[in-house]
Amino acid sequence: MKLTVEYNIPDMHCKKCADKISLALQFTAGVSSADVSLDTLHATVQIDPLMITGKRIKAMIIALGYNAMII
Repeated sequence: MKLTVEYNIPDMHCKKCADKISLALQFTAGVSSADVSLDTLHATVQIDPLMITGKRIKAMIIALGYNAMII
């Protein structure tokens, strides 16, 4: 089972920021895909809710140094 969770990440300001978040998410257990867009300041993440929660992903993004809001 997959669940799509979307985030607004207003603190991204360059491609390196988006790449940093994307790379961290892609190597997280329970994440099947992560699309991080600098243009929209938005991330769309597909997760297995039995392995990880949307709130945990949000906490990971915050730990990387960016504000994140589930939308």
